[in-house]
Amino acid sequence: MAGVLAAVLLTAPLAACGEADDPAAADDGLTTVTLASAPLGHLAPIYLAQDNGVFARHGLRVEVDTETSDLTSVPSVLARKVDFATGDLTTLIVARAQGLDVKAVVPASASTGKAGEDYGALVVAGDSGITSPKQLEGKTVAVNILTNIASAAARESIRVAGGDSESVKLVEIPFPQVPAAVSEGRVDGAWVVEPFLSAAKAQGAVPIGWGFTDLAPDLTVSAWYTSGAFQQQKPEVVTAFRDAIREAYAYAREHEDEIRAKIPTFTQISPEVAARITITGWRDEVSREAAEKLAGYAQRDGLISSPPNLDELILR
Repeated sequence: MAGVLAAVLLTAPLAACGEADDPAAADDGLTTVTLASAPLGHLAPIYLAQDNGVFARHGLRVEVDTETSDLTSVPSVLARKVDFATGDLTTLIVARAQGLDVKAVVPASASTGKAGEDYGALVVAGDSGITSPKQLEGKTVAVNILTNIASAAARESIRVAGGDSESVKLVEIPFPQVPAAVSEGRVDGAWVVEPFLSAAKAQGAVPIGWGFTDLAPDLTVSAWYTSGAFQQQKPEVVTAFRDAIREAYAYAREHEDEIRAKIPTFTQISPEVAARITITGWRDEVSREAAEKLAGYAQRDGLISSPPNLDELILR
């Protein structure tokens, strides 16, 4: 997977040579920007903000592309096929370390900061006899992608509990397949996020570790990012986008019922599940502390040879 990620990222400079149109103001004076993200719960504030006129108040109209995956979003952003996209913070760190011109603008998803009440957890089968992450030493743990933040979170849970995180065998299993993999005993544990965390618990899994809060108290899991070139060429658009996102998050924090009602309208999550899942935290700043720690993990795991300049990665 490290090789696949590197191959995808390294094609970006070639893609970036293509032509792309700048965002242009329409007759109504609004500038249209295209956003790329998987159709997950963190998009709910974006759709609500569009409905409520938040983006319009900042001079923007957003169009959301849910077909571009996080793994291919870096080439799409650098080629100006989309203006902003969501990216796992580890992926952005790797991209920046490889010299790719990505700029994290504002968090897309974040830990709630509350162990026991977060939207990601390390889980085991309820009848496994495992009650601490330390007991996963030398065992098999599933993560959705070996090269992203899930691996760091799983290992951090084990390390904080006093275990040898390097002795754990990580295997890739997509989140939708995790509940069955745990209940059927195909893995000893798994790192999983909502709504699949709730699905796993419904099949008897129990959380034993909360790696997001172990990584950093204000962990940025993923970020909305653009290219550094776009930020330099259109700083007013980037600022307007960040301000609109922050306003959207302020609304989301005060209207959780509307967030939960919105999620089933653009995902395959049912209203019943949306009503009980733990929702991501809404943060206004990309966590520098989290980025530093994730950069260290990426270097340790051989994803990068040296940490990138985080001042170049994170917009301030």
